[in-house]
Amino acid sequence: MMANRKLKYWGWGYEDTGLDADETRSLMATFANGFDIQASRDGSFPSLDAIELPTCRLDISAALSKVCTDDKFERVYHAFGQSQADSIRTYNGDFEHAPDVVAFPETDRHISELYEWADKVGAAVIPWGAGSSVVGGVTSDVSSKFNGTISVDMGRMNKVIEVDKVSRAARIQGGARGPEIEAQLKPHGLTLRHFPQSFEHSTFGGWIATRSGGHFATLYTHIDDLVEATTTVTPAGNVVSRRLPGSGAGPSPDRFVAMGSEGALGIITEGWARLQGRPTFKGTAGFRFNNFFDAARAVRAVSQAGLFPANVRIVDSTELQVNGVGDGSFTLMVISFESADHPVDAWMTRAEQCCLDHGAVVDVEWRDNPEAHLQGAVGAWRTAFIRMPYNREQLTPRGIISDTFETAITWDQFEEFYESIRETTRTAIRDVTGHAGAVSCRFSHAYPDGPAPYFAFHAPGDPGNMLAQWREIKSRSSDALIRHGGTITHHHAVGRDHQKWYERQRPALFGDVLKDAKKRLDPKGLLNPGVIVG
Repeated sequence: MMANRKLKYWGWGYEDTGLDADETRSLMATFANGFDIQASRDGSFPSLDAIELPTCRLDISAALSKVCTDDKFERVYHAFGQSQADSIRTYNGDFEHAPDVVAFPETDRHISELYEWADKVGAAVIPWGAGSSVVGGVTSDVSSKFNGTISVDMGRMNKVIEVDKVSRAARIQGGARGPEIEAQLKPHGLTLRHFPQSFEHSTFGGWIATRSGGHFATLYTHIDDLVEATTTVTPAGNVVSRRLPGSGAGPSPDRFVAMGSEGALGIITEGWARLQGRPTFKGTAGFRFNNFFDAARAVRAVSQAGLFPANVRIVDSTELQVNGVGDGSFTLMVISFESADHPVDAWMTRAEQCCLDHGAVVDVEWRDNPEAHLQGAVGAWRTAFIRMPYNREQLTPRGIISDTFETAITWDQFEEFYESIRETTRTAIRDVTGHAGAVSCRFSHAYPDGPAPYFAFHAPGDPGNMLAQWREIKSRSSDALIRHGGTITHHHAVGRDHQKWYERQRPALFGDVLKDAKKRLDPKGLLNPGVIVG
Protein backbone atom coordinates (compact mmCIF):
# COMPACT_ATOMS: atom_id res chain seq x y z
CA MET A 1 0.00 0.00 0.00
CA MET A 2 1.27 3.50 -0.83
CA ALA A 3 0.00 6.97 0.15
CA ASN A 4 -3.29 5.54 1.48
CA ARG A 5 -4.16 4.16 -1.96
CA LYS A 6 -5.03 0.50 -1.95
CA LEU A 7 -3.60 -1.80 -4.59
CA LYS A 8 -5.82 -4.22 -6.49
CA TYR A 9 -5.42 -7.93 -5.89
CA TRP A 10 -7.42 -8.66 -9.06
CA GLY A 11 -5.70 -6.40 -11.60
CA TRP A 12 -3.20 -3.71 -12.41
CA GLY A 13 -2.43 -0.76 -10.16
CA TYR A 14 -4.59 0.95 -7.56
CA GLU A 15 -8.28 0.48 -6.87
CA ASP A 16 -9.01 4.02 -8.10
CA THR A 17 -7.43 3.38 -11.52
CA GLY A 18 -8.68 1.39 -14.49
CA LEU A 19 -10.86 1.64 -17.58
CA ASP A 20 -13.98 3.75 -17.19
CA ALA A 21 -17.36 2.67 -18.55
CA ASP A 22 -16.86 4.36 -21.93
CA GLU A 23 -13.42 2.83 -22.39
CA THR A 24 -14.77 -0.61 -21.52
CA ARG A 25 -17.68 -0.29 -23.96
CA SER A 26 -15.27 0.81 -26.69
CA LEU A 27 -12.94 -2.11 -26.00
CA MET A 28 -15.75 -4.64 -26.12
CA ALA A 29 -17.22 -3.09 -29.28
CA THR A 30 -13.82 -3.30 -31.01
CA PHE A 31 -13.45 -6.97 -30.07
CA ALA A 32 -17.00 -7.79 -31.16
CA ASN A 33 -17.24 -5.76 -34.38
CA GLY A 34 -13.67 -6.08 -35.59
CA PHE A 35 -12.86 -9.69 -34.63
CA ASP A 36 -16.12 -11.39 -33.64
CA ILE A 37 -14.82 -11.88 -30.11
CA GLN A 38 -17.90 -11.81 -27.92
CA ALA A 39 -18.23 -11.92 -24.15
CA SER A 40 -19.47 -15.30 -22.91
CA ARG A 41 -20.33 -14.11 -19.41
CA ASP A 42 -20.66 -10.95 -17.35
CA GLY A 43 -18.97 -11.83 -14.10
CA SER A 44 -16.79 -10.14 -11.52
CA PHE A 45 -13.75 -10.94 -9.42
CA PRO A 46 -14.49 -12.24 -5.92
CA SER A 47 -14.54 -9.76 -3.07
CA LEU A 48 -11.92 -10.05 -0.36
CA ASP A 49 -14.59 -11.32 2.06
CA ALA A 50 -15.64 -14.04 -0.40
CA ILE A 51 -12.12 -15.40 -0.85
CA GLU A 52 -11.32 -18.44 1.25
CA LEU A 53 -7.71 -18.84 2.36
CA PRO A 54 -6.15 -21.93 3.91
CA THR A 55 -5.20 -21.56 7.54
CA CYS A 56 -1.73 -20.11 8.00
CA ARG A 57 0.67 -22.98 8.62
CA LEU A 58 3.51 -20.92 10.11
CA ASP A 59 3.89 -19.31 13.53
CA ILE A 60 5.64 -16.01 12.95
CA SER A 61 8.99 -15.83 14.69
CA ALA A 62 8.99 -13.36 17.59
CA ALA A 63 12.24 -11.88 16.30
CA LEU A 64 10.58 -11.11 12.94
CA SER A 65 7.11 -10.12 14.14
CA LYS A 66 7.67 -6.44 13.27
CA VAL A 67 8.35 -7.24 9.63
CA CYS A 68 5.97 -10.17 9.05
CA THR A 69 2.20 -10.51 8.81
CA ASP A 70 -0.46 -13.09 8.04
CA ASP A 71 -3.05 -10.38 7.24
CA LYS A 72 -5.67 -11.65 4.78
CA PHE A 73 -5.32 -8.82 2.26
CA GLU A 74 -1.54 -9.15 2.14
CA ARG A 75 -1.76 -12.92 1.65
CA VAL A 76 -4.31 -12.49 -1.15
CA TYR A 77 -2.41 -9.63 -2.81
CA HIS A 78 0.88 -11.55 -2.77
CA ALA A 79 -0.66 -14.77 -4.12
CA PHE A 80 -0.41 -13.78 -7.78
CA GLY A 81 1.35 -11.60 -10.32
CA GLN A 82 -0.14 -10.12 -13.48
CA SER A 83 -0.26 -13.01 -15.98
CA GLN A 84 -3.32 -14.26 -17.84
CA ALA A 85 -3.20 -17.42 -15.76
CA ASP A 86 -3.03 -15.35 -12.56
CA SER A 87 -6.06 -13.35 -13.67
CA ILE A 88 -8.12 -16.48 -14.41
CA ARG A 89 -7.17 -18.12 -11.12
CA THR A 90 -8.03 -14.96 -9.20
CA TYR A 91 -11.44 -14.86 -10.90
CA ASN A 92 -11.95 -18.53 -9.98
CA GLY A 93 -11.08 -17.82 -6.34
CA ASP A 94 -8.14 -20.23 -6.52
CA PHE A 95 -6.12 -19.13 -3.48
CA GLU A 96 -5.25 -22.53 -2.03
CA HIS A 97 -1.57 -21.79 -2.71
CA ALA A 98 -1.54 -18.28 -1.13
CA PRO A 99 1.54 -17.50 0.97
CA ASP A 100 1.22 -18.20 4.68
CA VAL A 101 3.21 -15.14 5.71
CA VAL A 102 4.24 -11.92 3.97
CA ALA A 103 7.50 -10.35 5.13
CA PHE A 104 8.58 -6.72 4.66
CA PRO A 105 12.33 -6.70 5.45
CA GLU A 106 14.04 -3.40 6.15
CA THR A 107 17.66 -4.58 6.22
CA ASP A 108 19.89 -7.26 4.76
CA ARG A 109 19.98 -8.79 8.24
CA HIS A 110 16.21 -9.22 8.20
CA ILE A 111 16.51 -11.22 5.00
CA SER A 112 19.20 -13.45 6.49
CA GLU A 113 16.98 -14.00 9.53
CA LEU A 114 14.07 -14.90 7.24
CA TYR A 115 16.26 -17.52 5.58
CA GLU A 116 17.22 -18.93 8.97
CA TRP A 117 13.57 -19.11 10.04
CA ALA A 118 12.49 -20.66 6.73
CA ASP A 119 15.22 -23.27 7.02
CA LYS A 120 14.16 -24.10 10.57
CA VAL A 121 10.46 -24.53 9.74
CA GLY A 122 10.88 -25.96 6.22
CA ALA A 123 9.23 -23.06 4.37
CA ALA A 124 9.80 -21.82 0.81
CA VAL A 125 10.80 -18.17 0.27
CA ILE A 126 9.28 -16.28 -2.67
CA PRO A 127 11.02 -12.94 -3.43
CA TRP A 128 8.52 -10.21 -4.37
CA GLY A 129 9.46 -6.89 -5.94
CA ALA A 130 6.13 -5.31 -6.82
CA GLY A 131 4.24 -8.29 -8.24
CA SER A 132 4.25 -7.29 -11.91
CA SER A 133 5.47 -10.68 -13.20
CA VAL A 134 3.49 -11.91 -16.22
CA VAL A 135 5.13 -15.35 -16.27
CA GLY A 136 4.27 -16.85 -12.89
CA GLY A 137 7.49 -15.61 -11.33
CA VAL A 138 6.05 -14.60 -7.94
CA THR A 139 3.28 -17.14 -7.34
CA SER A 140 3.84 -19.35 -4.32
CA ASP A 141 3.06 -22.55 -6.24
CA VAL A 142 5.59 -24.84 -4.60
CA SER A 143 5.77 -28.57 -4.00
CA SER A 144 4.22 -30.30 -1.01
CA LYS A 145 7.68 -30.90 0.48
CA PHE A 146 7.51 -27.42 2.03
CA ASN A 147 5.64 -26.77 5.26
CA GLY A 148 4.62 -23.27 4.18
CA THR A 149 5.58 -20.27 2.07
CA ILE A 150 6.89 -16.81 2.90
CA SER A 151 6.48 -14.00 0.37
CA VAL A 152 9.27 -11.44 0.82
CA ASP A 153 8.04 -7.99 -0.23
CA MET A 154 11.00 -5.62 -0.70
CA GLY A 155 8.91 -2.45 -0.62
CA ARG A 156 10.45 -1.01 2.57
CA MET A 157 13.96 -1.10 1.08
CA ASN A 158 13.19 1.65 -1.41
CA LYS A 159 15.79 4.37 -1.09
CA VAL A 160 18.38 5.91 -3.38
CA ILE A 161 21.15 5.68 -0.82
CA GLU A 162 23.91 7.59 -2.58
CA VAL A 163 24.44 9.59 -5.78
CA ASP A 164 27.83 10.01 -7.45
CA LYS A 165 27.32 13.00 -9.78
CA VAL A 166 30.92 12.89 -11.00
CA SER A 167 30.62 9.33 -12.34
CA ARG A 168 26.88 9.69 -12.94
CA ALA A 169 25.83 6.68 -10.89
CA ALA A 170 23.61 5.92 -7.90
CA ARG A 171 23.42 3.30 -5.20
CA ILE A 172 19.81 2.13 -5.07
CA GLN A 173 17.99 -0.33 -2.81
CA GLY A 174 16.40 -3.30 -4.49
CA GLY A 175 12.83 -2.52 -3.42
CA ALA A 176 12.70 0.96 -4.94
CA ARG A 177 9.94 1.25 -7.54
CA GLY A 178 10.41 3.18 -10.75
CA PRO A 179 8.66 6.40 -9.66
CA GLU A 180 10.49 6.36 -6.31
CA ILE A 181 13.84 6.11 -8.08
CA GLU A 182 13.12 8.93 -10.50
CA ALA A 183 11.71 11.21 -7.78
CA GLN A 184 14.89 10.80 -5.71
CA LEU A 185 17.18 11.35 -8.71
CA LYS A 186 15.34 14.39 -10.10
CA PRO A 187 16.89 16.95 -7.68
CA HIS A 188 20.30 15.86 -8.99
CA GLY A 189 19.29 16.46 -12.60
CA LEU A 190 19.81 12.77 -13.38
CA THR A 191 17.72 9.81 -14.47
CA LEU A 192 18.18 6.05 -14.62
CA ARG A 193 16.21 6.20 -17.88
CA HIS A 194 14.78 2.69 -17.54
CA PHE A 195 11.05 2.66 -18.18
CA PRO A 196 9.49 -0.78 -18.66
CA GLN A 197 5.72 -0.77 -19.15
CA SER A 198 5.51 -1.99 -15.54
CA PHE A 199 7.56 1.05 -14.40
CA GLU A 200 5.04 2.23 -11.79
CA HIS A 201 4.74 -1.19 -10.16
CA SER A 202 8.14 -2.81 -10.53
CA THR A 203 11.42 -2.45 -8.66
CA PHE A 204 15.11 -1.94 -9.26
CA GLY A 205 15.93 -5.36 -7.79
CA GLY A 206 13.15 -6.94 -9.82
CA TRP A 207 14.48 -5.35 -13.02
CA ILE A 208 17.91 -6.85 -12.37
CA ALA A 209 16.56 -10.26 -11.35
CA THR A 210 14.46 -10.50 -14.53
CA ARG A 211 16.86 -8.73 -16.94
CA SER A 212 14.18 -6.18 -17.62
CA GLY A 213 13.90 -4.30 -20.89
CA GLY A 214 12.88 -0.64 -20.76
CA HIS A 215 11.28 1.65 -23.32
CA PHE A 216 14.68 2.86 -24.52
CA ALA A 217 14.27 0.64 -27.57
CA THR A 218 17.88 0.70 -28.81
CA LEU A 219 21.35 0.87 -27.27
CA TYR A 220 20.60 0.97 -23.49
CA THR A 221 17.67 -1.42 -23.71
CA HIS A 222 18.18 -3.83 -20.81
CA ILE A 223 18.95 -3.16 -17.17
CA ASP A 224 22.10 -5.24 -17.82
CA ASP A 225 23.55 -2.21 -19.62
CA LEU A 226 23.00 0.06 -16.63
CA VAL A 227 24.28 -1.97 -13.66
CA GLU A 228 27.73 -1.31 -12.17
CA ALA A 229 27.53 -3.57 -9.10
CA THR A 230 25.08 -5.57 -7.00
CA THR A 231 24.58 -6.91 -3.50
CA THR A 232 22.75 -10.23 -3.35
CA VAL A 233 21.80 -11.85 -0.05
CA THR A 234 21.73 -15.64 -0.33
CA PRO A 235 21.13 -18.35 2.29
CA ALA A 236 24.86 -19.13 2.09
CA GLY A 237 26.00 -15.51 2.55
CA ASN A 238 26.21 -12.21 0.71
CA VAL A 239 27.62 -11.75 -2.79
CA VAL A 240 28.85 -8.16 -3.15
CA SER A 241 30.51 -7.20 -6.42
CA ARG A 242 33.06 -4.44 -6.88
CA ARG A 243 31.77 -1.23 -8.42
CA LEU A 244 33.56 -0.64 -11.72
CA PRO A 245 32.76 0.93 -15.12
CA GLY A 246 33.83 -2.33 -16.72
CA SER A 247 35.94 -5.38 -16.01
CA GLY A 248 37.44 -8.26 -17.93
CA ALA A 249 38.29 -10.22 -14.77
CA GLY A 250 36.62 -13.57 -15.35
CA PRO A 251 32.88 -14.31 -15.35
CA SER A 252 30.86 -11.42 -13.93
CA PRO A 253 29.38 -12.06 -10.47
CA ASP A 254 26.60 -9.61 -11.31
CA ARG A 255 25.63 -11.49 -14.43
CA PHE A 256 26.01 -14.92 -12.91
CA VAL A 257 24.38 -14.51 -9.49
CA ALA A 258 22.08 -11.48 -9.83
CA MET A 259 21.01 -10.72 -13.39
CA GLY A 260 18.35 -13.10 -14.58
CA SER A 261 18.38 -15.18 -11.39
CA GLU A 262 14.70 -14.37 -10.69
CA GLY A 263 15.08 -14.85 -6.96
CA ALA A 264 16.23 -18.45 -7.28
CA LEU A 265 19.80 -17.77 -6.10
CA GLY A 266 19.31 -14.86 -3.72
CA ILE A 267 17.56 -11.54 -3.13
CA ILE A 268 19.08 -8.40 -4.64
CA THR A 269 19.06 -5.79 -1.89
CA GLU A 270 20.94 -2.97 -3.63
CA GLY A 271 23.07 -2.06 -6.59
CA TRP A 272 24.96 0.73 -8.29
CA ALA A 273 23.41 1.91 -11.55
CA ARG A 274 24.69 4.14 -14.35
CA LEU A 275 22.69 7.34 -14.81
CA GLN A 276 22.12 9.87 -17.57
CA GLY A 277 21.38 13.57 -17.69
CA ARG A 278 17.67 14.33 -17.84
CA PRO A 279 16.72 14.92 -21.50
CA THR A 280 16.16 18.50 -22.62
CA PHE A 281 16.10 17.93 -26.39
CA LYS A 282 13.35 15.65 -27.73
CA GLY A 283 11.66 14.80 -30.98
CA THR A 284 9.00 12.29 -32.07
CA ALA A 285 7.76 11.38 -35.54
CA GLY A 286 5.22 8.93 -36.92
CA PHE A 287 5.16 7.08 -40.24
CA ARG A 288 2.62 4.80 -41.89
CA PHE A 289 3.51 1.79 -44.03
CA ASN A 290 1.33 -0.33 -46.30
CA ASN A 291 2.68 -3.55 -44.82
CA PHE A 292 4.54 -4.81 -41.78
CA PHE A 293 7.64 -6.05 -43.61
CA ASP A 294 8.30 -2.66 -45.24
CA ALA A 295 8.15 -1.13 -41.79
CA ALA A 296 10.47 -3.84 -40.41
CA ARG A 297 13.01 -3.12 -43.15
CA ALA A 298 12.89 0.55 -42.24
CA VAL A 299 13.58 -0.37 -38.60
CA ARG A 300 16.55 -2.43 -39.74
CA ALA A 301 17.89 0.51 -41.77
CA VAL A 302 17.58 2.82 -38.76
CA SER A 303 19.18 0.26 -36.43
CA GLN A 304 22.08 -0.45 -38.73
CA ALA A 305 22.70 3.27 -39.38
CA GLY A 306 23.89 3.62 -35.78
CA LEU A 307 21.36 6.34 -34.95
CA PHE A 308 20.25 4.68 -31.68
CA PRO A 309 16.87 6.38 -31.23
CA ALA A 310 15.26 6.33 -27.80
CA ASN A 311 12.22 4.73 -29.38
CA VAL A 312 11.76 2.92 -32.68
CA ARG A 313 8.71 0.69 -32.69
CA ILE A 314 6.38 -0.62 -35.33
CA VAL A 315 2.83 -1.76 -34.63
CA ASP A 316 1.01 -3.95 -37.14
CA SER A 317 -2.48 -3.20 -38.46
CA THR A 318 -4.19 -5.80 -36.25
CA GLU A 319 -2.56 -4.50 -33.06
CA LEU A 320 -3.63 -0.98 -33.96
CA GLN A 321 -7.18 -2.07 -34.69
CA VAL A 322 -7.50 -4.13 -31.50
CA ASN A 323 -6.53 -1.04 -29.53
CA GLY A 324 -8.86 1.31 -31.38
CA VAL A 325 -6.17 3.01 -33.46
CA GLY A 326 -6.88 3.15 -37.18
CA ASP A 327 -8.96 0.93 -39.41
CA GLY A 328 -6.56 -1.97 -39.85
CA SER A 329 -5.15 -0.73 -43.15
CA PHE A 330 -1.63 0.34 -42.15
CA THR A 331 1.38 -0.39 -39.96
CA LEU A 332 2.59 2.46 -37.76
CA MET A 333 6.16 3.38 -36.85
CA VAL A 334 6.87 5.63 -33.89
CA ILE A 335 10.39 6.98 -33.66
CA SER A 336 11.82 9.31 -31.01
CA PHE A 337 15.17 10.84 -30.17
CA GLU A 338 16.22 12.59 -26.98
CA SER A 339 19.37 14.05 -25.48
CA ALA A 340 20.50 15.99 -22.44
CA ASP A 341 23.35 17.48 -24.45
CA HIS A 342 22.45 18.40 -28.03
CA PRO A 343 19.59 18.95 -30.51
CA VAL A 344 18.39 15.76 -32.20
CA ASP A 345 17.26 17.14 -35.57
CA ALA A 346 20.14 15.66 -37.57
CA TRP A 347 19.45 12.16 -36.26
CA MET A 348 15.71 12.48 -36.88
CA THR A 349 16.29 13.73 -40.41
CA ARG A 350 18.37 10.67 -41.27
CA ALA A 351 15.85 8.31 -39.63
CA GLU A 352 13.03 9.92 -41.60
CA GLN A 353 14.92 9.28 -44.84
CA CYS A 354 15.32 5.60 -43.89
CA CYS A 355 11.54 5.40 -43.49
CA LEU A 356 10.72 7.23 -46.72
CA ASP A 357 13.18 5.00 -48.59
CA HIS A 358 11.01 2.03 -47.56
CA GLY A 359 7.70 3.48 -48.68
CA ALA A 360 6.54 5.36 -45.59
CA VAL A 361 4.17 8.30 -45.55
CA VAL A 362 4.21 10.81 -42.72
CA ASP A 363 1.65 10.33 -39.95
CA VAL A 364 2.96 13.05 -37.63
CA GLU A 365 5.35 15.78 -38.71
CA TRP A 366 8.14 16.28 -36.20
CA ARG A 367 9.68 19.57 -37.32
CA ASP A 368 8.82 22.43 -34.97
CA ASN A 369 6.23 20.21 -33.32
CA PRO A 370 6.90 19.46 -29.63
CA GLU A 371 3.41 17.91 -29.34
CA ALA A 372 3.99 15.28 -32.05
CA HIS A 373 3.87 12.43 -29.53
CA LEU A 374 0.27 13.39 -28.70
CA GLN A 375 -1.03 13.69 -32.27
CA GLY A 376 -2.33 11.45 -35.05
CA ALA A 377 -2.08 7.67 -34.83
CA VAL A 378 1.09 8.17 -32.76
CA GLY A 379 -0.84 9.93 -30.00
CA ALA A 380 -3.73 7.47 -30.16
CA TRP A 381 -1.34 4.53 -29.85
CA ARG A 382 0.46 6.19 -26.93
CA THR A 383 -2.82 6.54 -25.05
CA ALA A 384 -3.84 2.95 -25.83
CA PHE A 385 -0.44 1.65 -24.72
CA ILE A 386 -0.63 3.44 -21.38
CA ARG A 387 -4.15 2.09 -20.73
CA MET A 388 -3.41 -1.44 -21.98
CA PRO A 389 -2.49 -3.02 -18.60
CA TYR A 390 -6.04 -2.35 -17.40
CA ASN A 391 -7.73 -4.31 -20.22
CA ARG A 392 -7.40 -7.77 -18.73
CA GLU A 393 -9.40 -7.04 -15.59
CA GLN A 394 -12.34 -6.27 -17.91
CA LEU A 395 -11.75 -9.16 -20.32
CA THR A 396 -11.25 -12.09 -17.91
CA PRO A 397 -14.64 -11.66 -16.18
CA ARG A 398 -16.23 -11.62 -19.65
CA GLY A 399 -14.62 -14.93 -20.63
CA ILE A 400 -12.12 -13.48 -23.11
CA ILE A 401 -8.55 -14.80 -23.32
CA SER A 402 -6.04 -12.00 -23.93
CA ASP A 403 -2.30 -12.43 -23.60
CA THR A 404 1.09 -11.49 -25.03
CA PHE A 405 4.47 -13.12 -25.56
CA GLU A 406 7.73 -11.71 -26.85
CA THR A 407 10.91 -13.00 -28.40
CA ALA A 408 13.94 -11.98 -30.46
CA ILE A 409 15.36 -13.26 -33.75
CA THR A 410 18.07 -12.21 -36.19
CA TRP A 411 17.10 -10.14 -39.23
CA ASP A 412 17.96 -12.87 -41.74
CA GLN A 413 15.34 -15.15 -40.17
CA PHE A 414 12.74 -12.59 -39.18
CA GLU A 415 10.20 -12.64 -42.01
CA GLU A 416 9.82 -16.43 -42.15
CA PHE A 417 9.86 -16.54 -38.34
CA TYR A 418 7.08 -13.95 -38.08
CA GLU A 419 4.82 -15.81 -40.50
CA SER A 420 5.41 -19.14 -38.75
CA ILE A 421 4.74 -17.86 -35.25
CA ARG A 422 1.65 -15.95 -36.31
CA GLU A 423 0.18 -18.92 -38.18
CA THR A 424 0.96 -21.34 -35.35
CA THR A 425 -0.84 -19.09 -32.88
CA ARG A 426 -3.80 -18.58 -35.19
CA THR A 427 -4.15 -22.33 -35.73
CA ALA A 428 -3.91 -22.98 -31.99
CA ILE A 429 -6.69 -20.46 -31.30
CA ARG A 430 -8.96 -22.05 -33.93
CA ASP A 431 -8.27 -25.56 -32.66
CA VAL A 432 -8.73 -24.69 -29.01
CA THR A 433 -11.63 -22.23 -29.11
CA GLY A 434 -13.31 -22.82 -32.47
CA HIS A 435 -12.94 -19.13 -33.31
CA ALA A 436 -10.50 -17.13 -35.46
CA GLY A 437 -9.60 -14.71 -32.68
CA ALA A 438 -6.90 -12.13 -33.34
CA VAL A 439 -3.11 -12.35 -33.47
CA SER A 440 -0.98 -9.22 -33.75
CA CYS A 441 2.63 -8.11 -33.51
CA ARG A 442 4.71 -5.07 -32.71
CA PHE A 443 8.42 -4.49 -32.12
CA SER A 444 9.38 -3.70 -28.55
CA HIS A 445 13.12 -3.29 -29.21
CA ALA A 446 15.47 -3.30 -32.18
CA TYR A 447 19.14 -4.12 -32.61
CA PRO A 448 21.50 -3.93 -35.59
CA ASP A 449 21.37 -7.74 -35.84
CA GLY A 450 17.66 -8.32 -35.18
CA PRO A 451 14.31 -7.22 -33.74
CA ALA A 452 12.33 -8.19 -30.66
CA PRO A 453 8.83 -9.06 -31.96
CA TYR A 454 6.07 -8.80 -29.37
CA PHE A 455 2.97 -10.85 -30.18
CA ALA A 456 -0.53 -10.58 -28.72
CA PHE A 457 -3.46 -12.97 -29.06
CA HIS A 458 -7.12 -12.65 -28.15
CA ALA A 459 -9.98 -15.14 -28.36
CA PRO A 460 -13.35 -15.96 -26.79
CA GLY A 461 -12.88 -18.61 -24.12
CA ASP A 462 -15.00 -21.28 -22.56
CA PRO A 463 -15.77 -19.86 -19.10
CA GLY A 464 -15.29 -23.25 -17.46
CA ASN A 465 -12.12 -24.10 -19.32
CA MET A 466 -10.25 -20.82 -19.89
CA LEU A 467 -7.10 -21.78 -18.02
CA ALA A 468 -6.59 -24.98 -20.02
CA GLN A 469 -7.38 -23.16 -23.29
CA TRP A 470 -4.88 -20.42 -22.52
CA ARG A 471 -2.25 -22.98 -21.55
CA GLU A 472 -2.65 -24.90 -24.83
CA ILE A 473 -2.36 -21.77 -26.99
CA LYS A 474 0.60 -20.53 -24.96
CA SER A 475 2.34 -23.94 -25.16
CA ARG A 476 1.98 -24.27 -28.91
CA SER A 477 3.22 -20.73 -29.50
CA SER A 478 6.17 -21.31 -27.16
CA ASP A 479 7.05 -24.57 -28.92
CA ALA A 480 7.13 -22.64 -32.19
CA LEU A 481 9.41 -19.93 -30.79
CA ILE A 482 12.02 -22.50 -29.80
CA ARG A 483 11.57 -24.65 -32.92
CA HIS A 484 12.13 -21.68 -35.23
CA GLY A 485 15.23 -20.38 -33.46
CA GLY A 486 13.89 -17.56 -31.30
CA THR A 487 14.21 -16.98 -27.57
CA ILE A 488 11.44 -17.98 -25.20
CA THR A 489 11.56 -14.50 -23.68
CA HIS A 490 13.21 -11.22 -24.60
CA HIS A 491 12.39 -9.26 -21.44
CA HIS A 492 9.41 -10.84 -19.64
CA ALA A 493 11.64 -13.32 -17.79
CA VAL A 494 11.28 -17.07 -17.33
CA GLY A 495 9.14 -17.60 -14.23
CA ARG A 496 7.21 -20.85 -13.93
CA ASP A 497 5.36 -20.37 -17.21
CA HIS A 498 8.48 -20.44 -19.42
CA GLN A 499 10.66 -22.83 -17.43
CA LYS A 500 10.42 -25.92 -19.65
CA TRP A 501 11.19 -23.89 -22.80
CA TYR A 502 14.05 -22.10 -21.08
CA GLU A 503 15.53 -25.53 -20.32
CA ARG A 504 15.34 -26.32 -24.05
CA GLN A 505 16.93 -22.99 -25.03
CA ARG A 506 19.90 -23.03 -22.66
CA PRO A 507 22.85 -25.40 -23.18
CA ALA A 508 22.37 -28.56 -21.12
CA LEU A 509 25.77 -28.28 -19.46
CA PHE A 510 25.01 -24.69 -18.45
CA GLY A 511 21.84 -26.00 -16.82
CA ASP A 512 23.99 -28.35 -14.75
CA VAL A 513 26.22 -25.43 -13.72
CA LEU A 514 23.15 -23.48 -12.57
CA LYS A 515 21.98 -26.44 -10.51
CA ASP A 516 25.38 -26.66 -8.85
CA ALA A 517 25.28 -22.90 -8.11
CA LYS A 518 21.81 -23.30 -6.64
CA LYS A 519 23.04 -26.08 -4.34
CA ARG A 520 25.94 -23.91 -3.16
CA LEU A 521 24.00 -20.68 -2.61
CA ASP A 522 20.66 -22.17 -1.52
CA PRO A 523 21.45 -25.65 -0.15
CA LYS A 524 17.89 -26.41 1.01
CA GLY A 525 16.30 -25.14 -2.23
CA LEU A 526 14.12 -22.65 -0.36
CA LEU A 527 14.28 -19.77 -2.84
CA ASN A 528 11.56 -19.51 -5.50
CA PRO A 529 11.35 -23.27 -6.16
CA GLY A 530 10.72 -24.19 -9.79
CA VAL A 531 12.09 -20.96 -11.24
CA ILE A 532 15.32 -20.92 -13.34
CA VAL A 533 16.47 -24.17 -11.71
CA GLY A 534 13.63 -26.66 -12.21
